[in-house]
Amino acid sequence: MLPDTKTGFKAGRARVIITSFVLAVLMGSLELQAQFRPPARDRGSLVFSLENDVWLKQDEGYTNGVQLMWITPELGQDSGSSFLRCLAGLNRKLLGGEKKQAASGDENRPEQRRAGLSLVQGMFTPDNLTEKELIPDDRPYAGLIYASLGLVKLGPLHQDSAGLAVGIVGPLSLAGTIQRWLHRTYGWTYPEGWENQLKNEPVVELWFNRLWTLVPPRFSFHGLHPVVKAGAGAQVGNLLVAAAAVADLKLGFNLEAQMDTFTAAPLFNHFVTGRATRTSVYAFLRLEGRAVARNLLLQGNTFQESHGVGIHPLYGQLSTGLAYQSPQAGLIVYFVMRTREFVGQKYREPYFGLTFSFNL
Repeated sequence: MLPDTKTGFKAGRARVIITSFVLAVLMGSLELQAQFRPPARDRGSLVFSLENDVWLKQDEGYTNGVQLMWITPELGQDSGSSFLRCLAGLNRKLLGGEKKQAASGDENRPEQRRAGLSLVQGMFTPDNLTEKELIPDDRPYAGLIYASLGLVKLGPLHQDSAGLAVGIVGPLSLAGTIQRWLHRTYGWTYPEGWENQLKNEPVVELWFNRLWTLVPPRFSFHGLHPVVKAGAGAQVGNLLVAAAAVADLKLGFNLEAQMDTFTAAPLFNHFVTGRATRTSVYAFLRLEGRAVARNLLLQGNTFQESHGVGIHPLYGQLSTGLAYQSPQAGLIVYFVMRTREFVGQKYREPYFGLTFSFNL
């Protein structure tokens, strides 16, 4: 739903502020790159991610997501921290032990093992925010908050990820409270229908996925390196039951193929370690297809009566953007578009996202 004139002005101002923030972050990271050397000791990375459709003057569907994450230092049994040693053992148990390395070429680079601890919140709304009554042919209002542990094994030939998310859907997620406060504060269209949101329900989600590096970055076209990956994954829980296939294409300078992987986490599916060994700039295009058996956020609560809509069991998603990675920091700006997810859906759900990481 397009905002009115006043709302459009406010949204435009918000876009200018956010765009200025992104530029400031990029310039700051460039300055850090010029002035400082990488820290002698790996203490991991702090990551902030934001996804929102305000840049597109829209406010429906998946309308906002925020993630705060700490990516651990590289995991090993010789770590001085018992917590990190525990994560290293869990990583090896779930994702397998060390593989025999190739004798030469990019394939002889050692594997990296890391973990990510995240706190994530997402907001989901129907199209008509001014309607107080339940809208039977549109998705329900829903808020989601969860904490997750993600484990990754990043090798030159393939990158694996497994994880667990525990959280809650419903008023206790505070999504409705926060959105109403933000819209009231900035004069945006006030969401009247949060009284109809999904009821409180704890959620538990497990996932596993793998990316294979089909074309490593050793090929070059006038200094530009392509990287081509393909992968598959699955997730199961009372929030989502789904399987996915993905193709990932990158083109840029100084690419490191094992820097990242995709995950089947409920939100924020791109996992970047954040510890590049050299400055890299690249564009990417990711195509994903999903088969969905259950989506609580669309179909309604599992254990009690609530509003819900029928889902399309198959849908596709395109993500494209630009990324900057250095030994000190990283910035990714991207756009996401997906096909319709539920029966009777009259609108698309495109949104923009940004991820900023800073190495400790």
